[in-house]
Amino acid sequence: MNNDPWSTVQEEILLHPDFIRGQSFYHQGDLKSALACFKSAYQSTALAHIYAHLYMSYLGVTQVMLGDVSGLNLCRRAAQEEGHRGEVFENLARAELKLGHRKHACDALRRGMRLDKGYTGLRVLRTEMGVRRNPCLSFLDRDNPLNRFLGRLTYRSRRGPSAER
Repeated sequence: MNNDPWSTVQEEILLHPDFIRGQSFYHQGDLKSALACFKSAYQSTALAHIYAHLYMSYLGVTQVMLGDVSGLNLCRRAAQEEGHRGEVFENLARAELKLGHRKHACDALRRGMRLDKGYTGLRVLRTEMGVRRNPCLSFLDRDNPLNRFLGRLTYRSRRGPSAER
């Protein structure tokens, strides 16, 4: 018999079955079925539940992917209230990107990577997005004509020397 009082606290809390089904649909590209599953998991879970923000973020990002802009608010709220799960920030970043908010997506990536350094989904998304170089003169705005000119001068084309002609 286990006399450790923390053993019950350390037991794994299982994910909602509808959420698991929804993830399967989401990764297969069946967003409408995923939406129904995520909505069911989210609605049947209390906000104090350990996975509530995860469910909220998947519901939000799926809504955004299906063209419902209101899902962005769910993603933002989930990220605001989430303390450690990088997956929530990945969903927020994907939703922001889908709606053309690149700066907000970069902010979500940075926040998520600060909280969950080990989550590979954020690093993969950062690679997909591409990372901009720092401006040549950091005390000037990126769009300053001098920074733009110096940036063009120092840019090395990835296609090789023949592309510079």
